[in-house]
Amino acid sequence: MYLSQLILNRSRRATLWSARPYRVHQRLCMACGDDPRLLFRIEATPQGVAILAQTHHPPDWGAAFDAFPVLAVEPRVKPVDWPLREGQLLSFRLRANPTKRLCHGRDGKGRPRDNVRVPLYAEEEQRAWLERKGEAAGFCPLRVMVRRDAPVIETVRRANGTTHRITLASAQFDGLLRVTDPTRLCAALEAGIGSAKAFGFGLVSLGPPR
Repeated sequence: MYLSQLILNRSRRATLWSARPYRVHQRLCMACGDDPRLLFRIEATPQGVAILAQTHHPPDWGAAFDAFPVLAVEPRVKPVDWPLREGQLLSFRLRANPTKRLCHGRDGKGRPRDNVRVPLYAEEEQRAWLERKGEAAGFCPLRVMVRRDAPVIETVRRANGTTHRITLASAQFDGLLRVTDPTRLCAALEAGIGSAKAFGFGLVSLGPPR
């Protein structure tokens, strides 16, 4: 796995582009060749707006940005490894799209009918969502600060040419976790946590406990 930091310049093009997470995802995929699996997060830094991108192979950022000059400096790229152990304490950051599925009854064969995903906006629901995700992903959140961001509203184009407007709940979780299952946590770090990863959600950042 590789982690890249992309610092954007202050041009109008960069500002408009970074405000559209799905457009960001489309361009980042251009650096990944035939393996476009990636996770990313857009965030403010002292240097300006930055994009953290996690890829499975070394990215070719020139393929994405040589003809699209929105970067302030050359991307910083480093390999990442997670030498995790059970009981380890780590600080973490996760920007996520907390949701739950609603099942409106079952069909004649007992299968869920009209199974839809709905956003979670209340902080207590978002905390409960993180607890459930942590249990499945091999960690236990111990101390968490929740920042509820404005919903992400995007218009995306379907394969048939029509457009679809979507609204996604957005929350950033910062805090301390304890590793309960290193194997499952490594898998979750690679795959991301939660839904809407093409809109900048799901990337988990780990660091020493603070």
